[in-house]
Amino acid sequence: MVAANRSKTADKHEVCRKLTVLLKKSYSASPPKQELPVLETLLYAICLENSTPDQAGAVYARLLNAFHDLNEVRVSSISELHPLFVDLSDPEWRAARVKSSLQYVFETNYAFDFESLRRKTADLATKQLSKIPSLSSFVRAYVMQRCLGSHILPLDDRMHSVLVWLGLSEKGESPDHAGEHLRSFVRKADAPLFCHLLGCLANDSKRSRAFVNSSGKAVEPPDGDAIHRLEQLLRKGDGGGSKLKSSKPGAHRSGKVTNHSSRAGRSKVSSKKRH
Repeated sequence: MVAANRSKTADKHEVCRKLTVLLKKSYSASPPKQELPVLETLLYAICLENSTPDQAGAVYARLLNAFHDLNEVRVSSISELHPLFVDLSDPEWRAARVKSSLQYVFETNYAFDFESLRRKTADLATKQLSKIPSLSSFVRAYVMQRCLGSHILPLDDRMHSVLVWLGLSEKGESPDHAGEHLRSFVRKADAPLFCHLLGCLANDSKRSRAFVNSSGKAVEPPDGDAIHRLEQLLRKGDGGGSKLKSSKPGAHRSGKVTNHSSRAGRSKVSSKKRH
């Protein structure tokens, strides 16, 4: 029987519910509060993918404070942006997506303002986000959930590995397909908390090695009850830390993401431009 079928459809509601209850005891019981416009939410999501809220908040703040405004970020090279993301996995990947996102919004609106996305239907908003080059499904889904209130589960690779380990997803299934499949088993009101807690577990250095092999790929789910396995893992950990990068001392830990720099926020093009 395939891995995803180890949890019968009738049981998946209960597995997702128990998963949330268990993880609330080990991690922060609520997602970080956000007071960000759409564009800044997108930039934060690029930082958050495959990382913790603390790590993402620290890198997001560093990104905004390192430049005069968003136009300066847009015209910077990938090599100039790369050092800002070295505390996270795939720093070049993140730098490229920040740059391409800002480029798209500027060329579309001639300003760094993406609030028009809120006024679109879910279908039109999804289509517009899909036009941003190389933007991941996690970032698109995160923006849709946080800015438009869509019933959607933003899942990244590490979160998907946890779902495979729990028998809630197929090993060969993509994270966005897994999110679409599980959406009906998680209430809309519970979706942000469910994803937040899943991300905390996926990036927990004491436990994350249980979900991937030496190559960083998702492992097949062990035999037995998924919730029982999770209870054991939360009690004992996985016996050692992982190779996942963690934030350096002094990283942002307020749990609240804000628009740290009004200069870098929804700014118009600065008077000094680089081409």
